[in-house]
Amino acid sequence: MSWPIRGFLAAALVVLTSCGVSESEIVQLKEGQTLGVPGRQLNYCTTLGCQFQDEACLEVFFEYGRSPALCLTLDVCERLQCAKQGNECAIFDGFPGQVKCMEPR
Repeated sequence: MSWPIRGFLAAALVVLTSCGVSESEIVQLKEGQTLGVPGRQLNYCTTLGCQFQDEACLEVFFEYGRSPALCLTLDVCERLQCAKQGNECAIFDGFPGQVKCMEPR
């Protein structure tokens, strides 16, 4: 791949991943909690997904922006809280999926 094409692809990646997080989507870790499961190392996703079957490839919407795609268990919302009171943590499908807050139905 030529250098101009690599440069264009790198710039496009920066633009796509720099999208901000709206105030209503922000999640925060509950006090004393971590994103990962105790006893298991927190890993980044690969193009093949995650190492363990009980994990999914997810981006987390923090106040400072989206996390890199991480391998997280689907109970991650139990360890998170929404910055905007009254909103609920939800996991949105995709690859990678998205963990963010939304208004309750």
